[in-house]
Amino acid sequence: MTGTQSVGARRPVRRAARLGLIAPLVAAAALTGAAVFTVSQAGCDDPGTLVSTHHGPVLVGGCSVPGLVLPGHTPPHGSANDQADARRG
Repeated sequence: MTGTQSVGARRPVRRAARLGLIAPLVAAAALTGAAVFTVSQAGCDDPGTLVSTHHGPVLVGGCSVPGLVLPGHTPPHGSANDQADARRG
């Protein structure tokens, strides 16, 4: 019986394969639990409301500090040539 493995030699491989499948699921469950705990402990009773204005949607209420929130739709600074030079490095 050359070239064959005994049944006992396969078991460590099967256990390693199971561990390789289970470990990411356990890690994902732990990270999900940590995220839920963090959100539940945030301490913000007013989530805020998005109101549509002529400038775009604006968050009214909530627990964010307006000076710390940077809008994502600001116009670019400098001329088109300056922006192209900055992209090139």
